[in-house]
Amino acid sequence: MTGSEPHPRPRRPWLINRAARLLWRLAADRSYRNVMWLYWVRPRGAFQPVNDTRPDRYPGIFRFVQTALADDPLAGHPLVLLSFGCSTGEEVFTLRRYFPAARIKGVDINPANIAIGKRRLAEQSDPGIRFECAESTAGEATGAYDAIFCMAVLRHGGLGEPGVTRSDHLLRFADFENAVADFARCLRRGGLLAIAHSNFRFSDTRTSADFESVLRMTSPTPLFGPDNRRLPDGGGKVDAVFRKLR
Repeated sequence: MTGSEPHPRPRRPWLINRAARLLWRLAADRSYRNVMWLYWVRPRGAFQPVNDTRPDRYPGIFRFVQTALADDPLAGHPLVLLSFGCSTGEEVFTLRRYFPAARIKGVDINPANIAIGKRRLAEQSDPGIRFECAESTAGEATGAYDAIFCMAVLRHGGLGEPGVTRSDHLLRFADFENAVADFARCLRRGGLLAIAHSNFRFSDTRTSADFESVLRMTSPTPLFGPDNRRLPDGGGKVDAVFRKLR
């Protein structure tokens, strides 16, 4: 090499490059930041660490509940609905289209998600919608809701990986059972509980004795039993909407 030739630039180690890309994405991508908060912090009460959501994601379930509550003589007027694990609020605003006169509350464990929902709500100025950051329904009043939607929340994407035979390294059936038992407390008699794409079956819980199944759907989500072992029939037809009998 002669004195006039430029010196080659030293290559940064791959680990430094990876760290730099991670820091840049954390700074620039709000959605990624929200997801990483759940992965790294793993707050108590967290199930699904991913923010996957879109408007009108479950139209079959939304239409079914809309019709069922319209025909229910015990339904309160206006209806009171809860979207549990509402992410950034798409489900809440979708429910407004199906239930134009309802009072709707969206709850999520991630404060960044709730902040986004509140910003969107401020633009729409809907006094019948509220957002709140919470890890569970423990703060909700008994019998307060006509319907609770828990859609693709009580699950973890890692349980769909090849070779996974147990769930308890990521999710425990006992935590699922505690969550749905409190959902039941918050529902009025005759109210509807919608649980879609969970890694556990509501029918396996003690709480299910107070409910009847009113809608089944096809779900590709792998299922695990009360012993946290994977069930051989995962990914078929599952009960998705339940009516509280007592």
